[in-house]
Amino acid sequence: MTLHSRIEEGISQASGWAGTIWLSGSALHRAWRSIRTPDIPPPLLVVGSLRAGGSLKTDLVAWIAERYPNLAVLVHPTGDEDRMLEARFPGRVFCHRDWLEAWNRAERAGFVACVCDGGLQDPALDGCPALGLVHPEGPRDARDLLPFGAYRALEPFARIQEREMAVGIDLWGRLDPDKLPPPGTGVCAACAVARSEIFFRELEDAGLQVLEKVAFADHARFPGWLLRRMEAGSTPWMVTEKDSFRQKLPQQARTVRRSLVLSLRAVEAVEEMASLLPG
Repeated sequence: MTLHSRIEEGISQASGWAGTIWLSGSALHRAWRSIRTPDIPPPLLVVGSLRAGGSLKTDLVAWIAERYPNLAVLVHPTGDEDRMLEARFPGRVFCHRDWLEAWNRAERAGFVACVCDGGLQDPALDGCPALGLVHPEGPRDARDLLPFGAYRALEPFARIQEREMAVGIDLWGRLDPDKLPPPGTGVCAACAVARSEIFFRELEDAGLQVLEKVAFADHARFPGWLLRRMEAGSTPWMVTEKDSFRQKLPQQARTVRRSLVLSLRAVEAVEEMASLLPG
């Protein structure tokens, strides 16, 4: 099944008010951003996905930033992913809701090119080279079809250059074993990410016994009752690296970091798209 077919299949799941909102919002979003499309595309390598969460987008952006230290990093001000990237790449991260404004800030700081954590659906960046991450699973329900979710267009927008990378085939994530208890250890897990089930499954795949799973909406803060439970209990609580940057957590909360593995094909795709940038 092609990427376009998967998107159409996902769209067919939206009905009633959800489908109407998605269609209307998508058209308005596209028209508004098209007005801002610059005559000369900015020197950005766009890393994006048409699926909300679980596509390893930010992980790949960090991998690229490590490989190409001359690139600035553009990211939306989410309060967690931006702070995580800023901690890894101090002085190179520029945040703004508008990708063009974020690029302007990076350019004023002396950078000649950037890697962009998102923007695949933004028509203002249509002329930029892109890496599109394709996940084998489609949207779970109509929530992924809303304008603020993943599927904002009926099909991927045409670009000068773009390479697709399949999650689970071309690149995949794995939890850092040095940050995990020994296999067989009973743990609790909490996260506020788009696809909480992926984090829980990764812990179980690492051999841990996940005794309790607590999930919140993406970018949400952990409530006070959960922080008190973490602090009072003896069972270790595992949280994602992204969660650890959103707020101060008790010492009992153990941050799990994910490393990214790329196939040779994926490395070649990154190198091909990066070669289109100046510098």
